Amino acid sequence: MVMKKKIKVTKALIAASFLIGIIALVTPVIACGTNGILIIGKGDDLDLPRAKNLIIGKIELGEGDEPTTARVIFHQKLYDESSKKVYAMKGILKEGLLQTKYYHFFCPIFGVWFINVWLVTGEGKYKTTDTDLDLTYRNWFPITMPNTEGKFVPAPMLMLLSPTAEYCLLDPGTTPPGPDNPVLTNPEWHAWVLAAVLCGIMVETLMGTVELPIGPVSYLTRYIEI
Repeated sequence: MVMKKKIKVTKALIAASFLIGIIALVTPVIACGTNGILIIGKGDDLDLPRAKNLIIGKIELGEGDEPTTARVIFHQKLYDESSKKVYAMKGILKEGLLQTKYYHFFCPIFGVWFINVWLVTGEGKYKTTDTDLDLTYRNWFPITMPNTEGKFVPAPMLMLLSPTAEYCLLDPGTTPPGPDNPVLTNPEWHAWVLAAVLCGIMVETLMGTVELPIGPVSYLTRYIEI
């Protein structure tokens, strides 16, 4: 009976510490009343089966020559067919910098070029369960998921935010959006956010050999201007 109580208390402390981190991330913006955006993506991963995500980000909109910055916390859990958790990843991007609101890239999952995507990059840290998990990532790339042996390690990180889920069928870098390459939306696709770590996993794509961002991607469940 005592052991069960200890286990429950430990789980409660872990949950509380993660919640405190989220509150610490969000509260300063509300307190100082700066121009900002709060984003939350919670639920199923868009591409990975049996994966559950939580992404919480705070974007501070710079005025004048001031840069737009962002901080992000994310947590992803992967389960097997029997609903047993087989892998988890947590990440923190403390001081991300908005590079552009007009980033575009080819998505091999949907087969379209997403446009007008906010690209945020910066240094952060992440940790994973001590598991060497092989899977077909995003239903496309066979990889071994990163393994930090349960310890936080520093790494470059990024966030991609698509507030409109707009896309083109042709490469907008070659054929600019317009009559020959119309900007499209799909009523079944919604605004989405990706939080990811760059950990040296290289893959072959239509754009050549690129470093694959590893992390959760979910539809936005909250987009709040604060």
